Amino acid sequence: MTDRQKREVQALRRKGRSYAGIAEELGLSPNTVKSYCHRSRDTQAAGDLCRNCGRPLVQNPRAREKSFCSNHCRQTWWGNNRDQINHRDERTVECACCGREFQAYGKRQRKYCSQACCAADRGG
Repeated sequence: MTDRQKREVQALRRKGRSYAGIAEELGLSPNTVKSYCHRSRDTQAAGDLCRNCGRPLVQNPRAREKSFCSNHCRQTWWGNNRDQINHRDERTVECACCGREFQAYGKRQRKYCSQACCAADRGG
């Protein structure tokens, strides 16, 4: 890995990019990017900051690494960055209650576009 690639990896990690995304952009192996980040202690963006609001994160050494400071920040970030979600089985489904079309993914079959439609259709 060249010095230029190392600088680019660090810059992209600070922007919150994933190892796989960085590897694809720079033409490197994802394991090479991950190894470099772990060796240089740059595993998370700029000193362990929340990807959404930028607040410092408190990491638990025995737990999985945090990317967000709260559930609210996690949901907000993913809601605003839906284009970064990699769902292989994404499909368009019609809601059984209101008829509105929505995007569903994964193995589980969804019938409703929201919890409100689910409750309304069940008579709740």
